Amino acid sequence: MIKKINGVQLLRKIPMKKAAKKCVFGLELAGALGGSGIMKNDTLALEKVLNTHVPELKPREHTTDWFSAQQKLAEINRSIMIRKADSLLRKQQKAVVTKIMTEDKNFTHPENKEKIAQNIVKVAREYDLDPVHIACIAKEESHFTEDIISKNGKGMMQITSITVKDMFLRPDFYHKKLKNITSKYKSPKQLYNDLQTNSLLNLRIGALLYEARLRESGGNIRTALVNYNSSSIKYAYASRIMKDINKYEKLNQQNAIHKVLASK
Repeated sequence: MIKKINGVQLLRKIPMKKAAKKCVFGLELAGALGGSGIMKNDTLALEKVLNTHVPELKPREHTTDWFSAQQKLAEINRSIMIRKADSLLRKQQKAVVTKIMTEDKNFTHPENKEKIAQNIVKVAREYDLDPVHIACIAKEESHFTEDIISKNGKGMMQITSITVKDMFLRPDFYHKKLKNITSKYKSPKQLYNDLQTNSLLNLRIGALLYEARLRESGGNIRTALVNYNSSSIKYAYASRIMKDINKYEKLNQQNAIHKVLASK
């Protein structure tokens, strides 16, 4: 609305909607000039307008807090997504390992399938290894038999006494976490004896041995498997395991997206 005072046009600003009242200050000139609308004294009217205090618009003090809260919420949501992805990855890895055992015709302890699959995934994740590799080695070595003793070694991963002695003497060569195991035993013999009855320990020692061989070979899986066995049939041994790895890794490839999310 436009009002005139001796040739001077004054605008009457209408307040915006309540939703925007925090952002825009509406000044109603009519109120500033008095209840009668237009004051008779033109000079006084203009002076009144010019002297009217209009508060400055200040940034909302809570803006920083709002962005901080949004950032925290995003972090929480991301954390939840990662945990869900990691949980799904673990379940899928366990399913693949279980399938390897199920399809092993020489596996004779189906009642232990659940526990063995869980332990293989657990140990593989501890040392950042692929559980499919550990499962395929266990299949070739013992058909997942936990308490087996042979002329070559003990337990599911068929660990030899020579390997245990070497690990006991130079644990850092194998893995920085190996000391956490060897420090609990007084001698290599004591550790070796425990490998028959403690299947989780047997898996850990076998996984650490494979990890060391994999590192030595620059990530070459076949070479690592050859050196894991170190017998006269080591090349045929490695070929059989590689065949299984290639077969079951195809199933494991569907986990790729979950693996990426879980590693973030």
